[in-house]
Amino acid sequence: MVSGRYKKMSKLAALSFTILVIALIFSALLTFCSPPQTTGSEILIALKPEAISLLIQPQEPDPMHTGIPTLDALNRKWNVRRMVRVFPYVSPDDEAAARYGLAGIYKLVVPRATNLTAMVRDYRADPHIDYAELNQPYEIEE
Repeated sequence: MVSGRYKKMSKLAALSFTILVIALIFSALLTFCSPPQTTGSEILIALKPEAISLLIQPQEPDPMHTGIPTLDALNRKWNVRRMVRVFPYVSPDDEAAARYGLAGIYKLVVPRATNLTAMVRDYRADPHIDYAELNQPYEIEE
C-alpha cells in the first residue's frame, strides 16, 4: 500500500515538474518572440528633400499647419501632438545633411493608445514622405 501511494506521489511530482518546465519554456519563448519595444507613442518620418522646402517652420513645425496639406491631414487623423526634428542642429543647406536626408527627419509624438503600425503604413503612403518607421531602441552587440 505504501509503495502504491509512493508511486502516485511520484507521478504527481513528475507531472508538476513537467508542467513547470513547460511553463518556463513558454515564458522564455514569449520573451524572445515578443514584438519589438517602441517608445509607445512615437514614430519617425523622413520628408523627401523637395518637401522640406515646403515646411512653414522647419525647426519646430506645428503638426496641424506644416505647409504640406497631405501631412497636415495625416497629422490630424493620427492626433499628432508634437513634431520634433531629430537632428535640430543640422542645416538644410548642409551638403552632407542634404545627401543623407538628415534635415528632414522628424519624430511624431501621438497618444499612447495609437495603433503605430497602421500609422506608419499611412505615412509611408504619403508622396512627401521618404520613409516612416517605429521609433524603437536598437542595441548594437559588440
